[in-house]
Amino acid sequence: LRIKTSAKNRYQPVLRIPFFKERLPICVASAILTYLDKTSVVRASSGQRLFIAHKKPFHNVSSQTISRWIKDVLKSSGIDTNLFTAHSTRHASTSAAAGRGVSIDTIRTTAGWSAKSETFARFYQRPID
Repeated sequence: LRIKTSAKNRYQPVLRIPFFKERLPICVASAILTYLDKTSVVRASSGQRLFIAHKKPFHNVSSQTISRWIKDVLKSSGIDTNLFTAHSTRHASTSAAAGRGVSIDTIRTTAGWSAKSETFARFYQRPID
């Protein structure tokens, strides 16, 4: 999967999602393959994006739509969406990875930040409350 949209001719990291075969109900890779299979009939017209609209004409969805979907899941999970946003998941995931010993270089690459980027250290490398 491509991580994010960037300027032309910029390096695009590739996200490899491993299978968690021991616990398929929580396996992200299996869920993505199922989603791709279920949407294959309508996907031809949507281009290369992973997420497409669930209503005709099944176009690629915008980052705002994905953000709304994440916010809906957070809210239905009982999370206060006045306090936490879709972007909060970026902070939580990168901070949790760092807390579990994932190297800063791996976090930067996976998040789509350059090796020179100070974004993680400045904004994300903070304790999770």
